[in-house]
Amino acid sequence: MKDQEQVIQEEMRKLIKKSCKDMENSDYYSFQKSLLKFYFGAVDATIDFDKEIIMLWNSKPRTFREMNLYDINEAVATKVSYSNLEETLKGCLENGEMQMRFYKTMLFHYNKVEEQNTMPASA
Repeated sequence: MKDQEQVIQEEMRKLIKKSCKDMENSDYYSFQKSLLKFYFGAVDATIDFDKEIIMLWNSKPRTFREMNLYDINEAVATKVSYSNLEETLKGCLENGEMQMRFYKTMLFHYNKVEEQNTMPASA
């Protein structure tokens, strides 16, 4: 019998696959960015589908003073190349209590996207 973590991981893999098939849906792009930001601990992330590059902006303090989370003056950009976005995103899945809470939230929010897109418009 599958435990809850296995089910959540499986559902996340399905959502990743769905998000990579429907690249024109901005909600799925937002999902992909959120997953990358969470995994890499980044302030922001963008995906260049044509060049197959993920750009990550991470806060990196230059001094020993307390770090401000969104201090753009200290953000450092990192490029990550990929050949298969779906496999790259699936590689970002981890085990852990904090991760499972995040994945549950993502599943709850982004699985609603398909339902919203298939509902008939009310007159």
